[in-house]
Amino acid sequence: MDYKPFVFLASADRDFVLRVKDALTAHVDLNIFHSAADCQAALARQQPHALIIDSSLADGDGYALHRAIRDDFDTSDVYQLLLCSEAEAGRENMVADDFLCKPLSDTTFLQKIALLKKMLESRQRAGEQMAYAQSVAMTAMSSMGELGVVMEFMSKSFSCRSIQSVGELALSAIKRYDLDSIIYFSWDGESYIARTGGGDVEPEDREHILQLRPLGRLLEINGQLVINFEHTSILIKQLPDDSALCGRLRDNIAMLCEGVDARVTGLLMEQDNLLKQQGIRYAVNEIRDSVANLHQRQLAYLVAGRAMIGEVTDDFEETFFHLNLVPEVENLLISQLVTLRQRLAELWSQPGEVEAKLQSVVTALEVLAGDVSAADPRAH
Repeated sequence: MDYKPFVFLASADRDFVLRVKDALTAHVDLNIFHSAADCQAALARQQPHALIIDSSLADGDGYALHRAIRDDFDTSDVYQLLLCSEAEAGRENMVADDFLCKPLSDTTFLQKIALLKKMLESRQRAGEQMAYAQSVAMTAMSSMGELGVVMEFMSKSFSCRSIQSVGELALSAIKRYDLDSIIYFSWDGESYIARTGGGDVEPEDREHILQLRPLGRLLEINGQLVINFEHTSILIKQLPDDSALCGRLRDNIAMLCEGVDARVTGLLMEQDNLLKQQGIRYAVNEIRDSVANLHQRQLAYLVAGRAMIGEVTDDFEETFFHLNLVPEVENLLISQLVTLRQRLAELWSQPGEVEAKLQSVVTALEVLAGDVSAADPRAH
């Protein structure tokens, strides 16, 4: 479509206007005024892309109109083409954007208008590009701000030590988007649900989330948004009407929900690992007690065994004495008992190595078991 700028022409030269009017309207949307007052009144209602002022307006009003428009803050940026004498064009305080010296031919004037149209079209395109660039920049800044909410949550979530605190932090983040939301957690047969600002959660909202959890990652129904992950669901009660804003928020809240679920998964893994560690510590404690008991029993058996061998040897010697054996036989038997006592003493000395091993094992298990009472899994 051919671009046609909106132009005011202020001139008291009716013959000139009549000659160029048809040619002008082929290039521009034209409003014609024959007095400065009419032109200024029209400017108060609507501003054109360009203003053509003929200085020959009555009583020198053309130049006065040019100055009045330039000095007015509301109209100072309107493009002005001044039709004036060479002397007027040479004034030091001439502030028109362009001028044509009179007398001038209609052809020269129309050529100037054709160039003016191209210039205004370029300016129009530049303005549109600038507006688009500003829109993109503002959208990018808004997006960065919205994404910043998610990144801030990610950073702070690592300090959360419970699923409830993760939920409260997530709801606080979503509240910065001016959205009413409900967050729902489910894990190991347990669940937790909360609403923005600590508001009450209606039974139908809980039921709505439970119905939609199995149906997909992201669902948008009747202006509501539900995002589901393994342990986490977020329900946005009402999305904004702005489709662009709605799309950005949907993406950011989906990222937020994924971050929430990752933190919850991490907490559950930490809890599981803690329980496993506590179980291992309990098992080590039981082994420690069993080995310590075995060690004590080993020491008791060693002492009892030594005493028993001594008693048996003494009984045999006394018995030999009362049997009235011939000296050779008695000496032989006593010699054999002495040898037996020595060999048994050698054998009983060997369990000392076992005792040392058991003692080192007990010491190591003491370190591993630690303070078992402080690691009671029921405390978590």
